[in-house]
Amino acid sequence: MREPEPHFSVLVHPMKQEKDTEMATKEKQEASRVVKGQELEVEHLTEIADVSPKQARTLLRKHGADWTKLKDEAEDLKEG
Repeated sequence: MREPEPHFSVLVHPMKQEKDTEMATKEKQEASRVVKGQELEVEHLTEIADVSPKQARTLLRKHGADWTKLKDEAEDLKEG
């Protein structure tokens, strides 16, 4: 007969938990913004698609670097 495997419980310091929660919240907030490196993509999209920077950021957050979708969506915005 096999011996049961030992069970270990992990204790996490309350400050560590709070820090992890803060980091997760910050990461989530940052993910909803266009990062500095993407600012060039915003400028490029505004130039080629004739949309506002705000619209370009929204499209980039929604579609990432899928330029085919970005251009199609930008055209729809212009028509609407």
